[in-house]
Amino acid sequence: MSYVGGRTNTTAALNLLCTGVFQTSVGDRASAANVAVLVANGESTLDAERVSTEAAACHDAGISIVVVAADSTLADSVELQSIASRPTTYNYFTVQTLSALPNLTESLIPTILLCPGFSLITPLLQ
Repeated sequence: MSYVGGRTNTTAALNLLCTGVFQTSVGDRASAANVAVLVANGESTLDAERVSTEAAACHDAGISIVVVAADSTLADSVELQSIASRPTTYNYFTVQTLSALPNLTESLIPTILLCPGFSLITPLLQ
């Protein structure tokens, strides 16, 4: 997916996770872990005051969120760290720039494997 620029509405993205993405009506399975990777190159510019509320709703719904801050200046972002599932030491990553994202894959895989409910055994292989 290419970056097209523009304003950032993290609140809407988090709301979509809870109300649209991880729903049985669109294929979510109770036996599958709900894990989202949020890549951000900045903090919210729209509805920023609601980010922590939406993040909490996602966590309460059992969604594990791994956050990748795609800009080294976001290493200490309170907003982005509030979105990441606990512990943030495992679920919050910072890369220098967007172009560094492909190098992050090897670090993300172990993190996703540790998310609650995640299993390498799929129902088809059991």
